[in-house]
Parts: sequence; structure tokens; C-alpha cells
Amino acid sequence: MAKHGQLDQSYESLPDIPGYRPEPVDGVRVGENPIPGLTLKRVLAGHSDAIYKLAWSPDGRFLASPSKDTTIRIWNVATANCVAVLNAHKKPVTSIAWSPDTEFLVSSEYGGNKILLWDTTSWELLRVFERDDEWKDTGIAWSPDSRFFAAGIDDGYIGVWNRDENFEMIILPIQKSRNPDDHVLDVAWSSHGQLAFSTEFEGIQIWNPLKLELINELSKPEHLPALDIGWSKNQEYFISASIDGNINFRNASSLKLDRVIEGHTAPITSLSESPDKKILVTKGGFAFQAGTYDDIVSFWDLKKGIHLASIHEKQNRIEPYNLGSIAFHPNHSYLATLGEYDKKIRIWEFESDALLNQKTADSISYTTAKIVLVGDSGVGKTGLGWRLAHNEFKEHASTHGQQFWVIPKLGKKRKDGTECEAVLWDLAGQPDYRLVHSLFLEDVDTALILFDPTNRQEPLSGVDFWISQLKRNKNDLCNTILVGARSDRSISTLTEDELIAYCERNAISGGFVATSAFEGEGVNELVERLQAQIPWEAMTTTVTTQTFKRIKEYVLELKEQSKSGNLLVQPEELRGKLQKTDTEWQFNNAEMMTAIGHLANHGYVTVLRGSQGDKFVLLAPDLLTNLASSMVLEARRNPRGLGVLDESRLLMGDYAFLELHELNENESEILLDAAAVLFLEHNLCFRETFNEQTFLVFPSLINEKRPKDEDIDVIEGASYRVMGAVENVYASLVVLLGYTNTFIRTHQWQNQAQYEMGKGEICGFQHIDKQEGEIELVLYFDRHTPEPVQLMFRGMFERFLSRRDLEVVRYQTVACHECGTGLDRNVITLQLARGKDFSFCHQCGEKLALPSPEPLTRLTREEEILLDSEQAIVKRRTAFEAALVRVKGLLRDVEEADQPSCFISYAWGIPEHEGWVLQLAKDLQNAGIDVLLDRWHSIPGSNLDLYIERILSSDYVLPVGTPELLKKYESEETDPVLAAELKLINLRVRQPNEYGPTVLPALLSGNIEKSLSPQLRPLVSVDFRESEYYFTRLFDMIWRIYNLPFDNPLLEELKASMGPRRM
Repeated sequence: MAKHGQLDQSYESLPDIPGYRPEPVDGVRVGENPIPGLTLKRVLAGHSDAIYKLAWSPDGRFLASPSKDTTIRIWNVATANCVAVLNAHKKPVTSIAWSPDTEFLVSSEYGGNKILLWDTTSWELLRVFERDDEWKDTGIAWSPDSRFFAAGIDDGYIGVWNRDENFEMIILPIQKSRNPDDHVLDVAWSSHGQLAFSTEFEGIQIWNPLKLELINELSKPEHLPALDIGWSKNQEYFISASIDGNINFRNASSLKLDRVIEGHTAPITSLSESPDKKILVTKGGFAFQAGTYDDIVSFWDLKKGIHLASIHEKQNRIEPYNLGSIAFHPNHSYLATLGEYDKKIRIWEFESDALLNQKTADSISYTTAKIVLVGDSGVGKTGLGWRLAHNEFKEHASTHGQQFWVIPKLGKKRKDGTECEAVLWDLAGQPDYRLVHSLFLEDVDTALILFDPTNRQEPLSGVDFWISQLKRNKNDLCNTILVGARSDRSISTLTEDELIAYCERNAISGGFVATSAFEGEGVNELVERLQAQIPWEAMTTTVTTQTFKRIKEYVLELKEQSKSGNLLVQPEELRGKLQKTDTEWQFNNAEMMTAIGHLANHGYVTVLRGSQGDKFVLLAPDLLTNLASSMVLEARRNPRGLGVLDESRLLMGDYAFLELHELNENESEILLDAAAVLFLEHNLCFRETFNEQTFLVFPSLINEKRPKDEDIDVIEGASYRVMGAVENVYASLVVLLGYTNTFIRTHQWQNQAQYEMGKGEICGFQHIDKQEGEIELVLYFDRHTPEPVQLMFRGMFERFLSRRDLEVVRYQTVACHECGTGLDRNVITLQLARGKDFSFCHQCGEKLALPSPEPLTRLTREEEILLDSEQAIVKRRTAFEAALVRVKGLLRDVEEADQPSCFISYAWGIPEHEGWVLQLAKDLQNAGIDVLLDRWHSIPGSNLDLYIERILSSDYVLPVGTPELLKKYESEETDPVLAAELKLINLRVRQPNEYGPTVLPALLSGNIEKSLSPQLRPLVSVDFRESEYYFTRLFDMIWRIYNLPFDNPLLEELKASMGPRRM
């Protein structure tokens, strides 16, 4: 097939077109220069809706533009003409890619199920690649040799089509657990044939597609979703455009983060490198959930990371993140951008040297080291921290929670100009605080582990625990120094040789230092060791603007002043304070909040939400951590050993927490809400309603023993030796398994939780402490629990366990093949630890072979899909439970907020529908709503008249629309209960209360005509037919039942957290 010719090389610039005077776009006419070095040359118009990812043909002759209007337009930029319109798609076309040999164009659609292959000579459609499911992915790309193209095929998976095999598709064998809500955001190939893709929930992976081998990966939360990825033209860097508005430069081989450029105030949707490798251009987008936007195209010095200039573009603000695009010509100094709300294309001529030589605002390069000070309570951590920060001694009580200081003497300036700043965090050492502090040990650069060497019983008490918590993966301990404290008080019980050997054995890189905070002994040596241990040269450089730096410095100054009060500041107040420092300072709210977001990432401040959705900046984030620690202590003090807090008492401020004593009522409520949400979002507790009271239950704090009369015939399943940061593993497993739709949590006792799938199908697990940093988890089942149920429970248990960066070894059960007696699991683990592969039956003496320890189960594709679905449900339920705390916070401010009641009207006959209604009733009840349900309240022996009376007095009626319900309503045979239901519905439809309609139809199956009675059809129903939207629709219903305002900005933010992403 003939290839297209090159764009005429004699053109140093695009030729002028006689009479060509298109209308100005975003205030710029053809021929004008909005910034030095950038001239508008063409305006291409023709699309009727938003344009997505632009793509130049590799020979540079054509530009292709996919659009939400379902078409692809092919443009000859030299003549400004559209040479072809490709209109075979029926859904928005989000991604296109030219084959490097320019023979093919491939395109994919969003919300459809087709990828199309086009001939670029005739523009004829050659092939249609179709799947049963709808694609919701936005990436597609060709390999550099034109033999393959790759595209997202939903749920975060990648398909690769082989041109040599008649475009047969294979799916990359991704072993990592996938999220059913996941979507591929972008796909890229390196010049060496490596394939990279980014997804919304699972980060970035890089593959060798020929060998089907995973080369490297960046998993969340280490890496935020990236909307545009690719290798630099010199292949030295892997560059990604992040939704936090940052540009990330990573070493192309190791993927180690080398540099971060800050500057955008919303997600970056697109980036492009100039053909001369001097300029990087980025485009800011629209963050739908946050409601922030960035109408900016920014130009950067690629070598230095310095911001050079920006132009404004009016962009589409309907799509989440937006998919707006920019694209440099492959050979010439032309840049394609969008304009006029992404419906027109602008072609610019640029001069790199002119852009590089203009005067720019100073950029600042910095990096921050996080140093943690850990150890058991009472070893003198805070005294030493104060000595390091202030060069003096001050007596301190045991730390309650955490605090931190900036340590100037540890800072420096690197040769590349990067300013280095060290922050020392002091974490409380009491065991009760470990549940909270384990959340703050991520991204530690250097650690000081303190111990009391004069302790004669256990001088190294707690050290092993902190070593296990500080390991960044199974074997990688961060740079660490072992510090003997209070050397002035007595003689160490361990010799220096013993301590040095301990450091070598445990890979403590900084060795041992003896110190006295009181006398200052050893502190200078410790500072020198710290300076050597902080990996400054390897740490990521962040390049930021002067505006961001000024905001940061002022907020840190305000933070110092906050120690005497005024801990919470609203953005409007903060902006006013900033403006007073310089009346000529020009900045916007988005820049201010983005700068504060960067400070929050480093732990300097925390951004919180009030009950009305308004934002507050907490200048003392340690206060929130300390409050959370106090909540843990209060839950542990439960007199019955249940490890619970009364949710209503908590949110109303009835618990006497020391941290709240000097705060006003509004500040206290904001912090209480945030602390409760912190625990729920990290799955450290769950909400449970009992006798109309809702409790926050902390599984790891439960002291109640399992009753001896629990009458089940138990058999043990597999056991798991788990090593690493294990502090919160048990609690989160208890919560996560209970959040699935498959298993119902029925009991929780001290270190044990039990579930059921069907009646009598009992599954559970126990937690056994082994030593610091190591636990054992043991599955158990009722003897009559079917094997498929056991396998499902084990698979789900292992799926949740595998999400953590832990070392996990599984041991199978062993039964004697002669007498059937089970071998004790302790015998199995002990023998295997000794290197023995056999043991003997204690009943009959038979020699038994022991299976080797094994990794976690590899599941079939069908099992993976089922577990993927359950994992998505767990994620949404976690967000839903946290959102209910926000609802309770809103109701705290509502006068006369009595508990509302609702009656659920539904039809029996289909078990799945009955189960769905039961779950709905439980969820409404857990939201604090008094639910009237026949299977709960119309039971044998109950008073039917009282039940009917309660139906008629319910505040709300929830008819669950199904074809069976319509048959029930239209039946000529009516019993007293059905008559009461119909009477109530007819009355309520005609006579709504002061807050509006009190009949809230829920559509579960069928359609409105076939599932709802005529009097219900005019009402707006809540559509539950798509299971992935269950929690968002349920939340709408709860919001309505509580009569909360639907214009509260918090509503959409909370719903977005619990639903699948949609474009």
C-alpha cells in the first residue's frame, strides 16, 4: 500500500492562505501571538461536540480528531481542509492511533463495544473488532514496528491485536487483583517495544507483550491515576500526567520518581514533547467530582522543569477529568490544541528559543524528608525530638498521639539547586496508639527507633515491632538508626558489640547511637548519622512556582501561630489573610487550594469538610491523629469488652476527649466527623445497628470471649503465616469480608470473626499473635459447610490479604490417610520450619507427608471475575458507610431530627428479590431509619392489627417495583395487609406532607409500566436495576428520607466516592 508523502520540507512555516480569516477562538485571531514564540496559524472547525485525543499522522501530513459527536475528522493542516469524515461509530470516539507506517488508523469508542480499523489511503473501514461488553476505556496505541496495537478492554485489562496473525487478540495475563470499576486511561509503547498502560484504580504497569511478562508496575496509592503517559523522546524518562495536577518524571528503567513539576490546579489531561526535545506542553482539565477546572495550556523547559508561559483555552466542563488534548507535530514546529469548549482545533507555530529566552517567574526546587521517631512509651522520644529541634532539653509527659518539627540543621542544598527540608515526626509508643500510627508510616525516608538500654528485663522491647512496621515491602527496611536513650541514667545492659550485631542482623543501616536528651550526649553524633542516612541525592525533586511557595510559607507561618488557637481556617479567610500580605499579589482560589493540597500531602495541614460541605484547613493535623487515638482508648474502655463507640454520642460530643476541650462546637464537630470517617475509610471499624443504636465496632479491640456453648462442629482450614506491617491486618479483614454481598458477618469475638453464606454455611477465621511483626491467621468452617462455599471464602480471604504488601505463607491441613485424624497445625509449621517434610499421626502413628508451604491461590478466570465483583462492592460499601457518618453530622445541626420510619412494600416469590429487599432494609436501618418489614414485624403470633396500624403511620412508603409487585397490587384477592398498603399508597400519593411526596418507588426489575401501579408511575422512582449504582441510589433515598437539601455540595462528592466512574 502506498504511503503518504511528507509535508513539504521547504515550509519553514505554514503558508498563508489567501482570504483565510476565521473567527477568533478564545480571543485569539490567526496571525496573533498571545505569548512570545507562539503564533496562531489555523483554526479547524467542523465537530458538533467535544474533541478528544488529537493525533498527527507519523508522516505529519494529516491530523485526526476523534469526537463525542461519534465522528473522526481527518484534516490537511496545510490547506485547513477536512479531507474525510469517518462516521461508522455510534458512540463517542475517545481514542485513535496511527500505525507508524501510516497505513492504518485504529479508533475506539466509549460506552460501546467496538474498535474499528481504517485504511488511510481510501479511508474505508477494514475491520470491526467487537466484544459483548461495553468498553469504558480511553487508551489505544500501536507498537513501533506497526505489528501490534493495544487498547483497554474494560475492568483495567489490556487487549493486544497481532497484525501478523490476522489481528487476533490476546489479553495480557494480569495477575494483580483488578477492580471491576477500573478503566484504562491511556496506553503507550516505548521505542524498544515495551507496553505501558495506566488505569484509574490500579496505577501503571509496563509489559513485554511478546513474552507476556510484567516488567514493572506502580500501584496505588503510590501512584495517582494518570490520564496521559509516555516515554520521553530520548527514552530516559517515563512521563505521566496526574489527576493531582502534577507532571511526574520517572527513570525509564527503574520507574523511580526523579522529579515532580507542580503548577496545574486540576487534573492534567494531556502532555506533549516538542520535536526538538526542548519544550513540554501540558493541558489542565476539569475535575468533575471536585468541581475545579484549569483552562490552561502550560509550556515548560523540559530540561529544567521551569514554567515558561501559559495560554488560556475555554474547555468542556461536562466530562469527569475532561479528555482535552494537545499534540506537537512529529517533525515541525507546529502544535495542535483545542479551543471554544473543545469544539475547535487551533494550530500554532512555535519557536522554542523564543519561549526559552523570555523572562519567567522564578521556580523553586525542593524535597522533603520524612523522619519518624518511634519506640515504646516512656523511652524519651519527645525529649530527644525537642533536643534535635530546639537544641535544649525540656521535660515532657508521654506523647499522646503525634507531633512533628522541622529540623533546619538536617537540611541542605543539593548541587542541582534543590532545597532539602527535614521533618521529624514523634509518634506515641503505647500499644493502644499503634492502630492509628500504622496509618502514618508510609513514605518514611529515615527512622529513629528508640529503646531503653537500661531496661534489665527487655532492653529491646518493641524494637522488633517497629522494624516490621517500617519495612516498605517484605525485606526492604527504610534507612534506620537504633538509638539508645537516656544514657545518662544508668549503664546499658547490652554491650556495644551486641547492639552492633543486632543492627547488622536486622539490616539497620545507620547502626547504633547512645544519646541523652537531658545532657545532650550523643546528639551531635546522631545528627551526623542522620545527615548521612537521609537519602537526599536519591529523593524526588519537586519543582513549584513562586505562588505555590509563597502560599506554603505563609500557611506554615500561620501554623506556628495556631498553637495558641485558631486551628481551623476556611479558604475565604485564608485568602483574605494572604491578600493582606501583598495587595498586588495575583492568585486565584484554585492555586491557593492546590498549594494547600501539596502541604497536606507532606502532612503539614489537613483539608476537612464541614457538615454543610464547606472546606476547612486544619493547621494542626496532629490534633486529628491524637483525637483518633483517644477514640481508640475510649473504645477499649468499653465495660463489656466490646470495643465499641456509640456513634450518636460520639458525633454529639458526649465523650470527654481532651483534644476538644479548647475548641468551639463547630470545630469539635468537624474533627469528630473526620476522625470517624478516617477509621471507616481504612476499614479499622464498621458500623452496626442494634436496638436502634448504631455503634462503631473496632474488631481488634474486642475482648469478649467466644461463648463455650457455641455448638458447631468445627474443622480447620488453611493457616497463614503473615509477616510485615501486620498491625491492622486482622481488623480490616473482619470489616472487608463483612462488606461483601456473599458473606454475612454473624459474630465477632476477641481475635475471631464468623460469617455465613447460606443458613448453616459457617465460615470464619482466627487471629493468633506469634511475635512482633508476625501473626497467624487460621480459617475454620462448620463440617457441613459445602466445599464450594469454603473455597469461595478462602478465595475472598486471600484476595483481601494479597492487597497488602506482606509476606504471606500458606500451610495446608494434613489428615491421616489411615484413621482420618487431623494433624495439629503447630506440628505442621514446626516440622516444616525444621526442614522436615514428614510427621506422624498422634492417633495411630502413621508417617505422613507434609506439603510444602505455598503461595496464595491462583484462581480461575471465572473465580477472579466473581471476586472482582465482590471487591468492587466492598469498596463502594466502605465509602457508603463513611458517608453515613457525614449524614449523621448533617442531622446533628437539624432541629427536631426525629428518627424517620418507612414501610417497604414488595412482592414475594423470587428469592433474589426477597434477598435484595432484606439487604435494603438492613442498610436503611443501619442509616438510622426505623424500617417496617413484614419478615421482621409480621411474624407468627404478632398482632396483625398493630402491624397494620404501624403501616398506616409510617413516615414513608417504599414500593419495590417488580412485575410481581404489580400483579400483587392488581390481584382481586386482597388480604388486610395488602388493603392497608394500597390505602396508604393512594392516600400518600394524593396528600404529600410538608416536605413533599412520601411515597418513594424503587424500581428493581422490569420497567415503570410493567412494575409500578398507575398511581405510582408519575412519581420519580429510584432506579436500582443496575447493581453497580446500588449505593449511590440508596444514598439518594436516605438523603430524601432525612429531608436534606439536594443542593448541598457534599452530596455529589459523597455519591461519587461510592459509585463507578462514568465519563
